[in-house]
Amino acid sequence: MTSSTSVSPSVPALRRGGEGGADRLVQWGTWLLVIVLIFGPIVPVVYAGFVDRPLYESGGILTLGNFAALAEDPAFWAALRNTALFALFAAVPGVVIGAGLAVLVGRTDLPLRRALSVVMVAPLLFPGLGVTLGWVTMYSPSGFVSSWAAGQLGSTPWNLYSIPGMALVTLEKTVPLVYLMVRARLSALDTSIESAALTAGAGPARVLWTVTLPMLRPALLTAAILIVMIAFETLGLPLILGGPVDIDTLSTYLYRTWTSDPERQGTVSAAASGLLLLVTLLLWLRTRVEGDGGRYTTAAGKPSAARSLHLRALRWPLVLLVWCYALVAIVLPVVGLVMTSITNIFAPGVSPWSMLTSRHFETVFSNAALLRSITNSLLIGVVGAVLATAGLTLAALVAHRSRFRLRASLPPVLFYPRALPGIVVGVGTFWVFVLVAPLEPLRTTVWGIMLAFIVRNTAVGYAAIHSSLLAISTELDAAARTSGASWLRTCRDIVVPMLRPALAGCFILMFVSLLNDYDPAVFLVTTGNEVLGVTMLKQWAAGFTGPVAALGVIQIAITALAVSIGRLAWGVRPRA
Repeated sequence: MTSSTSVSPSVPALRRGGEGGADRLVQWGTWLLVIVLIFGPIVPVVYAGFVDRPLYESGGILTLGNFAALAEDPAFWAALRNTALFALFAAVPGVVIGAGLAVLVGRTDLPLRRALSVVMVAPLLFPGLGVTLGWVTMYSPSGFVSSWAAGQLGSTPWNLYSIPGMALVTLEKTVPLVYLMVRARLSALDTSIESAALTAGAGPARVLWTVTLPMLRPALLTAAILIVMIAFETLGLPLILGGPVDIDTLSTYLYRTWTSDPERQGTVSAAASGLLLLVTLLLWLRTRVEGDGGRYTTAAGKPSAARSLHLRALRWPLVLLVWCYALVAIVLPVVGLVMTSITNIFAPGVSPWSMLTSRHFETVFSNAALLRSITNSLLIGVVGAVLATAGLTLAALVAHRSRFRLRASLPPVLFYPRALPGIVVGVGTFWVFVLVAPLEPLRTTVWGIMLAFIVRNTAVGYAAIHSSLLAISTELDAAARTSGASWLRTCRDIVVPMLRPALAGCFILMFVSLLNDYDPAVFLVTTGNEVLGVTMLKQWAAGFTGPVAALGVIQIAITALAVSIGRLAWGVRPRA
């Protein structure tokens, strides 16, 4: 996941081929479209928190009563406290494990590093709800691993249905994110200081502790802030693991309040506004931390070649430890998910081979609602990825390849959805459809959900285009414009063809993101516009874990197929 929010480089002065009326019309239209799409769901959420009745009722007056009611609600403060603990318990081990793995793979002679680098990022492509089911199957009090641990130790040393348990499950997603961020930072660091320390007689452990880790401080702080943001906005995991034991986080508090007490929609909007402000501050803090990264620059000029630190006798014990982590945190949950999908009962004491069945998949393909959730998600993924790639390409060209006066505002706006909790996007999109009469028919269609998903994942696709676009010299544009070509023709005939690999990467990333997203849809799904994530959530709540597992396996298969096609056709590899 790219973390840059830098403004585009200056566009060279043009002697001929100035930007005409059509160019300016496209540029202004693109800018307005981006502003409306990104901030459209935010404005009604904030406004709804300051009026005394739902927005669909006339005669509302401004008030702070919603915020006062929120402050007097002990359930809100309990949810806030739980969320803070959840974020703390998720961030510390996530950063420690992810950074440790990145350093071992990127700076040491650890065996089997190439295979490990593939295994570590694989969970980013897994559906969150499906993998959570795998964790429950293996590590719940009655799970396979828990039963084995209880037999060996006398009791199970963990409990998934708790705040630390929820944080444990988040390692599936947070560790790969930290791993990628730290690996990227390591690849940009000059290794000459590490080499000097080794030459001076320092051992590998001391070099890592006193030299490498301090240089990684910006990446580590940024990763910690990112995990905290994820913890504050995630919905499915605390709803599934915290719900049975009455543990609410801010996101589940918003969801439960909205669905159980429609009269408190103003209070929900007030809480959503507070959550939006919080994650916005965290995004600002993350940007400041990244901006301070220049203080940790180690050398100018061409970096020296990376030099692996020799682990000596620790090589094989460490590789065993690393692969044990991969087995426990990545492989076993996926095995649990797959086995749940192909057995009648997958539980300790029952031979799974005698319980093999295909009935869960038969249920999925024979049940109209379940099958419709697959086709709707595929439709949203394909059409949404095409539309998002086209729109984000145009936005990136305006931001980085034009003289449009407001171009500098586009990069931070396009990256801002990283700070938008999905549940806030869902609430805001709901209000937009209710308030804007021409858009109201979209509220109950897959197109409305697709719009919410695109807004939520704008930063993912833009990041894929942004880095490649900055690598293309503006001299090519200048040559075309000097020859009299318009801005639109220059972009169409020169820049876009050179961006084809990046555009393919954007399409694959957006398809995977739209397919796996579900948070914004929980307030928009009705009969006929079901999507995979929300269907799995509802099936789980109803106790039908078999179909949930089957849907999760199907989701993984679709994602793997999309990534494989991207790699074979365009050499695209998904990046966080």
